[in-house]
Amino acid sequence: MTQQTVKPESVSGTRDLLPEDAIVSRTLTARVQTVCESFGFVPIDTPCLERWGVLTGNDPDFNKSLFRTKIVRGAEDKDVNEAELASADSTLRFDLTVPLARIISAYPDLPRPFKRYQTGKVFRGERPQAGRFREFTQFDFDIIGSTSIAADVEIIQMMYTIMRALGVPNFVIRFNTRKVLNGIAEIVDCKDKAKEFFRIIDKADKIGIEGITADLQRLPVNAFDENALALSDAQIAIVQRFLALRGLGTTETLEKLSALIEESSNPVAKTGLDELRTMSELLQNLAIPQEFWAIDLSVARGLDYYTGPVFETVLPDMPKLGSVLSGGRFDGLTNRFMPGSNIAGVGASVGLDRMIIALQTLKLLPPAKTLTQVLVTIFNPELKSASMVLAQELREAGINTEIYLGDDSMLRAQISYAKAQEIPFVMVLGPEEHEKGLVQLKNMAARQQELVKRSDCVTVVKSVLS
Repeated sequence: MTQQTVKPESVSGTRDLLPEDAIVSRTLTARVQTVCESFGFVPIDTPCLERWGVLTGNDPDFNKSLFRTKIVRGAEDKDVNEAELASADSTLRFDLTVPLARIISAYPDLPRPFKRYQTGKVFRGERPQAGRFREFTQFDFDIIGSTSIAADVEIIQMMYTIMRALGVPNFVIRFNTRKVLNGIAEIVDCKDKAKEFFRIIDKADKIGIEGITADLQRLPVNAFDENALALSDAQIAIVQRFLALRGLGTTETLEKLSALIEESSNPVAKTGLDELRTMSELLQNLAIPQEFWAIDLSVARGLDYYTGPVFETVLPDMPKLGSVLSGGRFDGLTNRFMPGSNIAGVGASVGLDRMIIALQTLKLLPPAKTLTQVLVTIFNPELKSASMVLAQELREAGINTEIYLGDDSMLRAQISYAKAQEIPFVMVLGPEEHEKGLVQLKNMAARQQELVKRSDCVTVVKSVLS
């Protein structure tokens, strides 16, 4: 049978990370991990596959596009029995928060509060576009079991610390609370369609006030159009008054929001206002500069499970990119597993793929083709063993060292390889050097070389690397 040629292409909405991007990703992940551990967070890991009911709560109104798995055997799905099909009712996770809720429910002996971080791939069946993928990597950090508003503020503090650790000079953490939004929804009489109301409000950056107004007043196109809010001019005017507070300073925003809520006497919105006040006071006490955070009443976040404060991080230098670090409070997410448990939770997630795009565009993470610090050449077959011993000594001293393994054994080819891979230093152990107990050390960037004692190689290399 003739073997068919297969085109080596990836699935739409996914991407390959070649060394330059993968190294950047690893560097970014390490910095975020360091921040998390400095706040006392511990790692966990969960499967990419979760049961359909776990992810959706078996909610008939669940409308996210997910990747549902199917067991196949061969091109024609042969010999897959019903038992196998029944056991395969699984779905690729769309985030790391719902699996966390499952973990909390399945392992009740975990400490409270439980502060965890996790990184991994997540999958969403959305239409691919710039900065939006079907498969992407998230880095989550969450606090479970604390109702204190201090936990929400600590998450924002971590978001600020992470952005600073990544070297981003210009960013804004915008936050709001679903309680204010729920209150506004009640005031304009669309509590029963709060999900659609939040979805529209959250598009303020993309469509502006005019676009929001059009969406809010849209009439049903037919009897089956249940999402149309059809708000009156008076109701829309109320929403516009709230959204007009965007861009004001913290004090002015809180004062004017308080006045608007007093007019309506809505207790839910009043509770939300108190949350925003407390969060602002704590952030000011932590001396986090005001330029890096702001109350924004349009921030709603798209996930349905948020119950309190919500936050997102945007880059003014890349306004079309969207949020690179976002989250919120999700009290009660464990209720689908343990009805009535109402376990508190709050956290945030770094979209690593989108963050990489931002950092590369802003030239904040320099590209690197390799992690190798030193290349040890093989001058000839007789010196292969001595060169390999030298490389091993460098590795044991904590120096990333590569031995040349290419088929072209000419020294010129080995030096060219080091140059192409941007390896900073090359060590050449030739016959004359070996006989005299010396090694030639080449600084590739400076185009300089020196002879060092074989016994001093580790010390000298550590010195030049530092």
